[in-house]
Amino acid sequence: MTTKIKFWQWPNVLAIDACAIALAWLWVFADAQSAQLSFTAYTVLALSVWLTYLADRLFDAARRKEAQLLSTRHRFAKRNMRTLWLIWVFALLVNILIATTGLSQPQLGKGFALLLVCLTYTGFNHFLSKRFFPKELLVAFIFAGGSQVFLPEPTEWASVTSYILLCLINCLMIAWKEKSVDALLQVRSLTSVLDSRWVYPVLASGIGLSLFSSCTLALLSSMLALCGIHFSRERWGREHFRVLCDTALLTGPLFYFALQNL
Repeated sequence: MTTKIKFWQWPNVLAIDACAIALAWLWVFADAQSAQLSFTAYTVLALSVWLTYLADRLFDAARRKEAQLLSTRHRFAKRNMRTLWLIWVFALLVNILIATTGLSQPQLGKGFALLLVCLTYTGFNHFLSKRFFPKELLVAFIFAGGSQVFLPEPTEWASVTSYILLCLINCLMIAWKEKSVDALLQVRSLTSVLDSRWVYPVLASGIGLSLFSSCTLALLSSMLALCGIHFSRERWGREHFRVLCDTALLTGPLFYFALQNL
């Protein structure tokens, strides 16, 4: 039986939420440096993240029967596989065209490096996940790299490290909640070897580091939002929980720019 996709699920089903998170944090770090980035840089980052997320889902859905797919995003990918792959190829070509015509030479090199890392991650995740693949940790580093790749200067270590931990917490919390999803997919990741108590030291480390950051408000707001969601996790179903965790990553940038414009 087909379950109707609710309006609040569509950003996650279409992987738009991941793009929004990547763009919001690039914006935060660029503003902290008073750097003016081109629209092209934001577009290339958004498309690179979207291509990675969609390919990951399509590979997961392709080799499983629909009965093995518990999540709405995977079932949608399975039912629309051909169309989504055509869109994916078109988006890849558009991304390459935009990057080659709109980025500076140094940015172009970094942009292609980012895209290559994203696609390599997808390939390794596809082939190794049945044995073991620490996807949560690698996604955290990829997001952190994406937030820095087009900046003129490196962001200070406290901000970058805190952001890596923020992304890691987000990924771990979602993966712990979706253990039944991964079990049917026969996926083994960090949450296969770590229990949910690990969220506390990671959260504490992230909160502590955020206090030494130039983006304290943004990082701390998202950390505290995730903390609140973690403590109320039993109240939420899988789909609601995932959306809440991703929304928490947008809370920080929203507070940051609200304060900047007061």
